[in-house]
Amino acid sequence: MKNLSGIYPALPTPMSAEGEINDAGLRKLVDYVIAQGVDGLYVGGSTAESFLLTEDERKKIAEVVLHQAAGKVKVIVHTGAGGTDAAVRLSKHARAHGADAISSVPPIYFKYTTEEIIGYYLDLIDQSDMPLVVYNIPAFTGINMTQGAIRELFKHPRVVALKHTNTNMYELERVLAHNPSLIALNGYDEAFLSGLSMGASGMIGSTVNFMAGKFIALRDAFRAGQPAEALRLQGEVNEVVETMVEVGVFNAVKYAMTLRGVDCGSCRGPFKPLTDAAKQRVKAVLEKNLGEPLR
Repeated sequence: MKNLSGIYPALPTPMSAEGEINDAGLRKLVDYVIAQGVDGLYVGGSTAESFLLTEDERKKIAEVVLHQAAGKVKVIVHTGAGGTDAAVRLSKHARAHGADAISSVPPIYFKYTTEEIIGYYLDLIDQSDMPLVVYNIPAFTGINMTQGAIRELFKHPRVVALKHTNTNMYELERVLAHNPSLIALNGYDEAFLSGLSMGASGMIGSTVNFMAGKFIALRDAFRAGQPAEALRLQGEVNEVVETMVEVGVFNAVKYAMTLRGVDCGSCRGPFKPLTDAAKQRVKAVLEKNLGEPLR
């Protein structure tokens, strides 16, 4: 199993004007982010609109990304689904096409017991024979994977990492204290410095797609004992994130990539496309904090 520490963009899904997956755009996106010096790619997560895609579309995206990456960086494929059967199929597919690990949010919608949630993850591990990155995003799922008995899951030898998309850094530190071999990947771009201070060794984030250099520099400043520089960089990131959240973060990420020459189109419904005014706000905040004009 590879060491999954590092900085990963959570890839969006480039779409055509008709709302179909843009294969050429996806390949271009993979090349673009790898050229920025990232350590790996996170495929099929929230930023990719995973739950707005069919199972076949998710498989297709994983295949395109893994083929284009060609082993240059690590690839984690999110295989979470509404039910165990679909998640297992996606997990087996990821293994067959060379993914380094699978990842999953907990099963949602129905109110599952803790035992059922743990059983879901164990089924993914056992039936795919893959290392697992637990995706904790309680704001979306209503389930906090770092609280209560569910934390027992982190003792499993094939649960190798936690994607902690939560601002509760106390819980992150406690999980790591009780599971020293676990890798923590921070999930909120705007809290990367906080995550590093509590033991995260990397991150998975949407805005990494177009400003990976800032996150790499932030991590390096933190490790070099330069807190003021790390905080300055986090502030620049946060100004971008603040604007994107206000206008609609997932479409804003796609538009940011389009401004960088990688046309990603718009998100599927019920997300609404960005207005012209919102696009101008995104462009302005990017030009200010990236220090360069955008087309």
